[in-house]
Amino acid sequence: MKRGVLDTALLSLLLLLMSLFFLPKVLHEALGLLMGGGVLLHLVWNRGWLFSLSRGRWNLGRAFTAAVNFALAMCFLLALLSGLAIADQLFHGLFGLAWQRSSLVHQVHITAAYGLLILAGLHLGLHGAGLWRRFALWAGLNASSRCIRGGLYVTMALTVPVGIYGSFLHRIGDRLLMKHFFGTAAMKLPFAAFLLVLLGIVSLYAGIGYAVGKIAANKKRTAA
Repeated sequence: MKRGVLDTALLSLLLLLMSLFFLPKVLHEALGLLMGGGVLLHLVWNRGWLFSLSRGRWNLGRAFTAAVNFALAMCFLLALLSGLAIADQLFHGLFGLAWQRSSLVHQVHITAAYGLLILAGLHLGLHGAGLWRRFALWAGLNASSRCIRGGLYVTMALTVPVGIYGSFLHRIGDRLLMKHFFGTAAMKLPFAAFLLVLLGIVSLYAGIGYAVGKIAANKKRTAA
């Protein structure tokens, strides 16, 4: 259950960090450091997966999962380092004023943050089956119940339009292409709605990751 609490905390921190315009900047920087510690703990707890990369056979599903996990780690590192470079509250001038004032570094930080949002969703989806089993065990639910699984799938389906709508509100495509603009339609939303839209985007990509994982697992069973 410890891992479930940590995963939930990391997702919550990511959503709060993406809500920069609603929070004091000093809190944003502090939450970024807290998330850094959480990510490090997550890696320590899952070090067995890292050590297993040199063992066993590789297939398309395993390669895709490894690529997503590696990209997620690199994206977080980029967001963390660029965040430290432009910090003007807790770490003012840590990398020098030229880095702190660089529009390019600011843009890299924003792009990395939106990359994290997508990759975190894929990561959760790829590990969705295991996460669901742990949650069901903790909650005392019958994970194999058709009724419960059906409700879960319906909930996932309902998040798809929210995620698509949120992607347009946030102009995620333009963010990933590092286009420079000052605001998006999402910033006009109330704080609670802003968080809900972000969660919808994560859920959208979690659904994609879950589907890819299921397809890869089915192909593996067929090949066996």
